Amino acid sequence: MIRQFALGGALIAAFVSLEPICAQDTFQVGNTTLTTTNVASGIQLPWEILWGPDDFLWVTSRPGTVYRINPETGATSTVLTKSVTNNGTGEPGMLGMAMHPEWETTPKVFIVYTTGPTWNGTERLSAFDWNGSSLVNEEILLTLSAGGIHNGSRLLVLPDNTLLMTTGDVGDSGAHSQNLSSLNGKVLRINL
Repeated sequence: MIRQFALGGALIAAFVSLEPICAQDTFQVGNTTLTTTNVASGIQLPWEILWGPDDFLWVTSRPGTVYRINPETGATSTVLTKSVTNNGTGEPGMLGMAMHPEWETTPKVFIVYTTGPTWNGTERLSAFDWNGSSLVNEEILLTLSAGGIHNGSRLLVLPDNTLLMTTGDVGDSGAHSQNLSSLNGKVLRINL
């Protein structure tokens, strides 16, 4: 009991001492001074934020939109809108995103999103071509089960031109994570 109280007190003290740091507009990290800046606003339920190879910010928004933001001006453009599963309270929608590592010659964006019923839907990994103003020519690379929670969906492109994709257990770890015939609840490695 005493140990729990001491731990709880230490955690409260840590959070209280962090409050002034979080409220500051500038702060030090080692020898580097960082300044916070509001670049864009009004984006509902952002999921993935990437600094693109084009020096723009790319953001997925769970209600079904991908935005491209000029970090200097804050100008925001919608580059993709999809009809996705998103009830605003669960975890489905427009989710993970990654750029092709050879952007100059292969301007592709990989995106994971959910469709269909909230608790019995489909998750898609798709590749889109970037035409300079929007994402076009969807190619569905993979489909798997989706649910209202635990859809995973983080993407990472490796230097060997493979794509790692985390897939959630869709809220049922026993039925998916431990089942080798299910793609859910895994980290998948996909050749590009």
